[in-house]
Amino acid sequence: MDMGRPAGVIMPPGTEAVLRALIGTDAPLGVREVARVAGVSANRASQVLSDLTRQGLVLVEEHGSGRLCRLNRAHLAAAPLMALVGLRGRMIEFLRQDVQTWRPGAVHASLFGSAARGDGTTASDLDLLVLRPDPRNDDDDEAWEEQLFESGERILAAAGNRAAWFVTTPVDLRRAVQAGEPIIGEWRRDGIHLAGRRLEAVLRAAA
Repeated sequence: MDMGRPAGVIMPPGTEAVLRALIGTDAPLGVREVARVAGVSANRASQVLSDLTRQGLVLVEEHGSGRLCRLNRAHLAAAPLMALVGLRGRMIEFLRQDVQTWRPGAVHASLFGSAARGDGTTASDLDLLVLRPDPRNDDDDEAWEEQLFESGERILAAAGNRAAWFVTTPVDLRRAVQAGEPIIGEWRRDGIHLAGRRLEAVLRAAA
């Protein structure tokens, strides 16, 4: 999955961005406003809006010399397109639900890196921070390895991206915090919470 343009699997450039701009509001928008929100040129926005209008997906109101556009949410194709444009959010919810089924459970789990920022590509891994309990014996390690492998397979099947696990324990996290490891700043900046205690809480406990 392309984390920056998840609907790019079937939509041409610009179309997803314009749809995202329209989905984000019920208010009618002018062509230049759609272009600004979507981050495309006014010419490209106008072209996409014209195509969507012909399909009945965009409703147009004449406003002086311009036109105001809004998404026709009653259109049969609207819901599937909204789901496709919102694919990154669905992927994050999938991760959240999958991680929350783990037994034993994680003390903390979050998504970070390019997938969390929304600029990953189809070649990007999904970087996942996992704080697991301190192991009591070798069986604990084996259970976690099996659990992460099975979860990684489910994630690969659902998203097309491999999971890259950054697994740590309270003892190792304490060392990292005390050493001021740079990656902790990345976790704080980009992290999307998935399960367990909040990141700031576990970092405070480790300080």
